[in-house]
Amino acid sequence: MSDIATKPSMMGIWAHPDDEAFGQAGTMARATAAGHPVAIVCATRGEEGEIADPALATPENLGEVREQELRNACAAVGVTDVSFLGYRDGHLREADPEEATERIVRHIRRFRPDVVVTFAANGGYGHYDHMAIHRLTLAAIEAAADSSRYPHQISEGLASHRVRKVYFGAMPRSRLLQMRQEAQARGEDFIPGGNAATIPVEEMGTPDELITTIITLSDEEFEKKRRALMAHATQMPKDSPWAQATPEQLRQFMGRETLQLVPAPTSDRDYPTPEDDVFAGL
Repeated sequence: MSDIATKPSMMGIWAHPDDEAFGQAGTMARATAAGHPVAIVCATRGEEGEIADPALATPENLGEVREQELRNACAAVGVTDVSFLGYRDGHLREADPEEATERIVRHIRRFRPDVVVTFAANGGYGHYDHMAIHRLTLAAIEAAADSSRYPHQISEGLASHRVRKVYFGAMPRSRLLQMRQEAQARGEDFIPGGNAATIPVEEMGTPDELITTIITLSDEEFEKKRRALMAHATQMPKDSPWAQATPEQLRQFMGRETLQLVPAPTSDRDYPTPEDDVFAGL
């Protein structure tokens, strides 16, 4: 068996197309370049998202367009294994938890990732879909390892599987508060997530002391991340700070990716931290 075939694998489980680009696109680029298998599971097709330019999509076909945007973004970072759970954007918390968990378990047992990345409990800024995929992913990680759960999958050849390391994407809370202060100094308002936010800014992101893992992107990795971000064209209106930012400004803001490694028993054991590699210890 080749070395590449035996390298640890990674799966991102997110709520919407573009969650992966704002999250761990650079980490995925590093992983695929080194030969690690990487997959993405997306709960919705982002049907309720905005349309930056009417020439790009209509409300009727936005889900189809955003599916292709996600595939293009993933291709920019070397990922071709992209799956959708088929839930409606904005309504993930209304999904039947058992059914949704089973769908995620099927992907975990199929791909058999060593590492899984998803949202933290607060969904970053309280987005209901983000918080729902957090709960469902944790439930699925536990169920995927239990051969008594969904035995029909076992009989189909999808054996139980224990994920080894589990991460939450982690925007440092101090950075969000700094961004708010900078915006207020310019006389502007700053609310991460806009209308989708449901929690105070002071409760958004991840407390800095909980961040365990910092990935500093190379120029090549960052360029791949930037291309992944820009692939989500429907979500990039011309007045968006992401669209207006220079590559240097984007680099300053998005050149490091931060995560929170979840301790045992969610991960299979406690790994040494701090770390700069999601595959450390595997």
